[in-house]
Amino acid sequence: MFSKNQSSSNSPSPKSSEAGKKPGVPSRAKAPSSTPSILSRDLVVTGEISTDGDVQIEGRLEGNIKATTLTVGEQGAVNGKIIAGTVLIRGKVTGKITASTIEMAETANVMADLVQDHLTIANGAFFDGKCSRKTKPTGTAPTSSPASKAK
Repeated sequence: MFSKNQSSSNSPSPKSSEAGKKPGVPSRAKAPSSTPSILSRDLVVTGEISTDGDVQIEGRLEGNIKATTLTVGEQGAVNGKIIAGTVLIRGKVTGKITASTIEMAETANVMADLVQDHLTIANGAFFDGKCSRKTKPTGTAPTSSPASKAK
């Protein structure tokens, strides 16, 4: 019985070294891809949010946000500037959106200017604003001006 306690007392020392590694950088590196940060339905945030991770807004944000992926839920609202890789909108957005991909669901209500490479607007979504591409499309032939053809 005492020998088991002694052997088990020897085994925690490797665990304590593993415990020292656990709160380090590797666990934080996995956090952004695991679950999004969620602003719940009853939460109102006034200010700026900046993260390398994903954010889901079910409440209201009065300010700017920068994230890898932003999801605005059906009850969510953002009034400000959005900069993200991907923006999925089911709720209301007012302001400006800059993203590689913007998707508006049928419940989306967007009054914003968009700068994007890929845009999807579902049937039934409301959109009022200007739309422009971040990058020029590839594979298009250069257009010549009418003045150069006249010469």
